[in-house]
Amino acid sequence: MNPALRTFLAETVRVGGGRGLRCGLLGVGVGWLSLGGQSPIGMLISEQSRTGFTVQGVGARAVGRGGAFIAVADDATAVSFNPAGLAQLLKPEVSVGGRGIQRSVSYEEFATTSQGRVLAVTDSLIGSRHFDPLLLSAIVPLRVGGRNLALQLSAQRAFALGEGDSRDLVETPAAAAGSQGASRLKQSIRQSGQIDLYSLAVAYECSQRILLGVTYNQWRGRWDLDSGSSKETAGAETHLRFRQSNRLDGENFNLGLIWRWPTWSLGLVHRTPFRARYSYSTMLETNLKLGGVSGATERDLGLHWPGSTGLGLAWRLAEGWLVTGDLERTAWSEAKYFTENRILNGQNFFNLSRTARVPNATALRLGAEKVWVTAKGVLVPFRMGFSREPQPVVDPVTGEQRVLYGVSVGSGIKRGAQTVDVAYRYGWAKRRASQFMDVDQILAGTHTTSVGTERTREQRLDLSYIVQFDRKPVERVLRHLFVGD
Repeated sequence: MNPALRTFLAETVRVGGGRGLRCGLLGVGVGWLSLGGQSPIGMLISEQSRTGFTVQGVGARAVGRGGAFIAVADDATAVSFNPAGLAQLLKPEVSVGGRGIQRSVSYEEFATTSQGRVLAVTDSLIGSRHFDPLLLSAIVPLRVGGRNLALQLSAQRAFALGEGDSRDLVETPAAAAGSQGASRLKQSIRQSGQIDLYSLAVAYECSQRILLGVTYNQWRGRWDLDSGSSKETAGAETHLRFRQSNRLDGENFNLGLIWRWPTWSLGLVHRTPFRARYSYSTMLETNLKLGGVSGATERDLGLHWPGSTGLGLAWRLAEGWLVTGDLERTAWSEAKYFTENRILNGQNFFNLSRTARVPNATALRLGAEKVWVTAKGVLVPFRMGFSREPQPVVDPVTGEQRVLYGVSVGSGIKRGAQTVDVAYRYGWAKRRASQFMDVDQILAGTHTTSVGTERTREQRLDLSYIVQFDRKPVERVLRHLFVGD
């Protein structure tokens, strides 16, 4: 093995480097030497399935409008979009929400160039599906100074990290006399866990036009990763398995404002950056000779999580008609580790590099809604939307960024104190991308890289249920508990 690579891997395994969030299929847990510098062990477990890594709120009403909800935020899901909107609520509410998701990523026409040989790799398709509870909240509005004051407690799943994928590939020499025969490549990943937010929100109706809100968030993340890769050529097999358990804890605030007029409203929200406490334990198992490499480690370090700022506009075209639009920018380039370890300190969470820039992302979301009122006072809406969400993933070889597009439709029914909403979203992305196929050649420092077309397809089904309660009994209970008779 290349001596420099051996030294680098020894240090890499000690610091771990697995980034965990939305970890990818090729989670073989090995480092590699690039021409411009070194990238630690997590490079191969971060790239493939970051297909939906976007800061966004939850709720079927919003998803049906493409996620454009910052300037509306008029139900209990407002805590995840713009806490100022909670001040619009006049009755106590309890809400629950969940999402089913089906995702597939296909790799087409990939070819590997290595040591003067060109190897054609069979096309492959990976996929996963799961359902996750996303939101549970309770809100109580009060009258203070003649204006509305809203208090809310909620639990929100910011990132659901349940994934499970596997591939079985064949790598065949395309043209080269006397080259070795075909190789069989097997790769798999299993990940479970989540990152949750536990929040307390306060919103106040400062005037008929101005609403202000603030949310205090406790971040709690727990997830495990088990990934592996093997290669079989002419009866000889090499394999590598990487396991990692992760823990993340942090605190931040969401600050919101809504400026209302009869036919339009403007919303602004800022999610503050924070320094999270991040720890992990890893285990590396392989039949390859990794001289000087320790197979297990535990470490505590810090992670700077970036802030984001969103701007929303809502326009009431006519009775029952609403058009919405949001822009939200997230400073992904500022997502960095801070630690005493010289290799990992200052490296970006997404590409584990100090020099290769991770792009900041500006998401665009557009939506429209038409609401019909039946003779019995039942509200039936129809919603549609579009979204463009750049991901913090740029391929190191092709330089192409993954951009996820989406179209959505939704509906629901509001009858009396109960509301049920449903939304469906179809998302897609396409780019030229690279992958690392041969574990042994990567470890030997030969930079085996396969390049082809990556296509992402994603389907989401969001459900929300909200029930309202009479305000007066709740106010009497609160007054008895905190003021007295």
